[in-house]
Amino acid sequence: MTEESPNLRRRSLWSLVALPVGFAAAASAAKAAPRDDAAARLDRLEAKDACQSVLFDYARANDRIDEALLLSCFWPESQHHHGGFKGRSVEFAGFALKVLRGTKYTAHHISNVAIEVKGDQALSECYYFAHHRRDAKAGGEEDAFFEGRYLDRFERRGGVWKIIQRRGLADYSTVVPATTPYAAWPAGQHSERMPDDDYYAMRRAFQAR
Repeated sequence: MTEESPNLRRRSLWSLVALPVGFAAAASAAKAAPRDDAAARLDRLEAKDACQSVLFDYARANDRIDEALLLSCFWPESQHHHGGFKGRSVEFAGFALKVLRGTKYTAHHISNVAIEVKGDQALSECYYFAHHRRDAKAGGEEDAFFEGRYLDRFERRGGVWKIIQRRGLADYSTVVPATTPYAAWPAGQHSERMPDDDYYAMRRAFQAR
């Protein structure tokens, strides 16, 4: 057996001394790192799902003329800026429903949803595409199409997420003459408004199971 050299002994001693220092540094870094455990990740996922559901409810409320559902998407003091309108979201909802009641059919689509969550606050961006069948001023019917984005600030209160601020951006619109009058569509095969649409009867039956 060979005798251990002085340099090797010194390196071994330094390694033993460095171990506690390394452990302490790692522990300090872990303590300083932001909390991101399973519970925090689950909370963010549930928050994103809840906010996305509000966006989908908004679209369905417009198409079914469901005033209660539409208003449930916003906190009472929510602010709204869309096109030439700037004021409270509840007032915009009333304006929108008045326009929609004058149409024969509408379909609103939400896509490209991106949501960032920070505690009880969230920021959302989504794209919308809307189709309105309506009477044309020159006679007959026409199809109007709209595209744009919704930028929304959400707030969670008592576990409930709702919109507290909306910025609506309109990026494209076009109107084309309708080829077939809405009344000529096959009866019983198209969507209706609340409460006549089949969704409401099926939902009542589902909840009663």
